[in-house]
Amino acid sequence: MALAAGVGLLLAFGPLAFGATEPSAIFLLQEAVALLFAIWALRSIAVQRLEIAGSPLFVPMLLFAAVVGLQLLLNHTAYWYATWQKALLWAAYGLLAFVAAQCLRSRIARERFGIAVTGFGLALALFAILQKFAGNGQIYWVVKNQAAADFFGPYPNHAHYAGLMEMLIPFPLVLAMARYTSAPLRLLYAFAALIMGSSVFLSKSRGGVIALVIELGVLTVLASLGRSRRTQLRLWFGFGLLLIFSVLLVRPHGLWDRFLQVSVPVDRVHDDNRLTMLEDSLRMVRERPLLGWGFGNFATAYPAFRSFYTDLLVNAAHDDIVEIMVETGLPGLIVVAGFLYLLYRSGMRNLRHWRHDPRASIALAALVGCTGLVVHSFSDFNLQVPANAAWFFVLAVLATTSLTPDDSHPSQRKESVALAWQQRVAQ
Repeated sequence: MALAAGVGLLLAFGPLAFGATEPSAIFLLQEAVALLFAIWALRSIAVQRLEIAGSPLFVPMLLFAAVVGLQLLLNHTAYWYATWQKALLWAAYGLLAFVAAQCLRSRIARERFGIAVTGFGLALALFAILQKFAGNGQIYWVVKNQAAADFFGPYPNHAHYAGLMEMLIPFPLVLAMARYTSAPLRLLYAFAALIMGSSVFLSKSRGGVIALVIELGVLTVLASLGRSRRTQLRLWFGFGLLLIFSVLLVRPHGLWDRFLQVSVPVDRVHDDNRLTMLEDSLRMVRERPLLGWGFGNFATAYPAFRSFYTDLLVNAAHDDIVEIMVETGLPGLIVVAGFLYLLYRSGMRNLRHWRHDPRASIALAALVGCTGLVVHSFSDFNLQVPANAAWFFVLAVLATTSLTPDDSHPSQRKESVALAWQQRVAQ
């Protein structure tokens, strides 16, 4: 349980540290991941037993590392040091996801993880809302925001706060629908989801709102498997009405205006038009389709292709998929497509009995949370924010880690426990 607590604390640290975008926070993140992996390895050596919980996502993750490694070996990068630094950071994400898969295997560990995620998400949303209405224009009331975007909660960029909440909201929703949850706790989980969802609207992130609506639709479809659709629709209709009521109550001023800005030409809203960046990025891909411009080198290579004037640094493509294609070429894009295919193919297999088994419930919540960030990634760069990227890879692995027969169904679990007790008595 110590390793699980360490993983949870590290995941909570990132968002609280302004998204872990500062060099000091990135350093602490990488060192903490290395320490957790060392503890897991030493413990395995001490007990003289190596049991690894596998995930099909480990294969595309290693293939992506091979693509980046090839860039470094061939010096096929606009700036070798930037590629090396980002490779180390993404290696830390992979190690953290691996450790999480090993220490969050049991029923009790995943149940506690779901409760912890709900508590953290609710506390963070309440803080963000409080800061929104009682703040002084500074993060934590003391830190001046240096980013060009509006901040929300502890994040300098409001869209990145929305990206985190998209991954956390499915946990209280799934736990509220699970049959092993008592009635009082269901109300508490529903309240947490309502507050967290309302904060996404308050953040005024267009991509966040769209992603939230889509992931709620995906959760409705997945959760209705094997259950009366009429009952499911009633539950979601009630939650939808409460969410709409709460949004109307807090009145997120300016949200509709931000949606209208999508059609405004780039010369009138500076760099707020993602379509122009997308066109420039595709020209970069055509220039270097094989291996790209080097992992972590979008900001370095983009100025030569930028087709509009701005005095701001364009540090991301505002589309994670396109940015990966720019930096790693077609091989990187193929690996990412394989990653997403395995995510949903394997994740869907873990959804049986999710209403009875906390392991399957957490798998469902993790899969839906990843869906929200994937949708948002087509209009923003959440995967370039260390805190959100760490959450995404951990949830992706939790959604796809194979459930053993003894833990996949309650009846089988009871039989295995009874058999173990009989063997113990016989000894």
